[in-house]
Amino acid sequence: MKKNNNKNNTTGYIEGYYGKLLSWDNRKLIVESLQKNNMNTYFYAPKEDEHHRLNWRKKYNLKWRKCFRDFTKFSKTNNINVIAGIAPGLDFDFNKFNDTTQKNKSLDYTLLHNKAKQLLDDGATSISLLLDDIPEDFINKFGNKISEGTSHGILANMLSESLGRNIYFVPRIYADELIDGEPYYLKDLSAVLNPKIKVFYCGKNVVSKTLTNYSKIRKVLCNKIVYWDNYYANDYCPRRFFIGPYIGRKKLNNVMVNPTGLIKTDLLILDIVASNLNDKVFTNKWKKILENHGVPFVFHTIKQYLLKPDFGSNPLLQSFDVNTKHIEALDFLLWKWKGELSREWYPYLFSLKHDLQLKLNILTSERLIKTQTIPLSEYIIKKLNKGEL
Repeated sequence: MKKNNNKNNTTGYIEGYYGKLLSWDNRKLIVESLQKNNMNTYFYAPKEDEHHRLNWRKKYNLKWRKCFRDFTKFSKTNNINVIAGIAPGLDFDFNKFNDTTQKNKSLDYTLLHNKAKQLLDDGATSISLLLDDIPEDFINKFGNKISEGTSHGILANMLSESLGRNIYFVPRIYADELIDGEPYYLKDLSAVLNPKIKVFYCGKNVVSKTLTNYSKIRKVLCNKIVYWDNYYANDYCPRRFFIGPYIGRKKLNNVMVNPTGLIKTDLLILDIVASNLNDKVFTNKWKKILENHGVPFVFHTIKQYLLKPDFGSNPLLQSFDVNTKHIEALDFLLWKWKGELSREWYPYLFSLKHDLQLKLNILTSERLIKTQTIPLSEYIIKKLNKGEL
């Protein structure tokens, strides 16, 4: 069995998206791909697992635990670490936790610790505490006697100490672009956070154009940073997906990708990431990977629409010269390309075809009404009738 040569680094796959939940068999396929691609970590943190986030206090049942044990055993056999995440931030009671007279009696902390201990007992290599994607209402809920950043740091420290091992941590401010809304969070966090705790961070933006070892987080935290990379994520734009070369990531040793939740697409993405890691962009190699996964050559006729996301807080509007050859290529991909990957891509390619037909002004009102949502079709038809489109 091939062993990963970078044991001190963290590289791999994050199951951390909204809207999709992999099966255990699919997770094993991801593990096999990680092993093949010399990556070393699977991060289990799916937003759609209600026991992970929404109902984090609830215990996993015996059936789930049996499956998880089997999965962690399989991962260990393939030399893949499993980080198990718990995300209590939506409603963790920091009032009782921050009260020094009540801290040891905090029910929420006891539940958090016990759940983390259970995941470790069932084979997880590490635990991650996630406090991301939660409302900015800490002061309204818990007052201002102790800051949010300080409270989050203390909670992470206590969990790490009580478990007897270093953990991973996802802070509420997890990208540079979020700092302006809460300028003291990371500073307060850094003042208390155990430097041995590894911190996940997205870089300059939630979806970053480039990742380097010099983002603002480095000026605040001395902790080891693992980049949570949303380059291929599409849960925030579910009509789109991205499948281009993995670029703009320079000399990174600790980076994990959070992709789509479409199993065949994610296996393809892992091959692309492994090929292009450290910004070694080989277009011909990327094309060969697509070919190896059964993507027809005609895909390259329309690839420009699917290469990469629109980055940054104020993305620029892109424009392409649309022509009928693009429609013909999409028709081939929709009707003559068959396989598991083509079925995953079908709704995205179909939507793209409609968008290109709109651009060419060849999508009839009848097709608009039948295929688009009611508010969108109403808006477009009214604009067309007024000659504004």
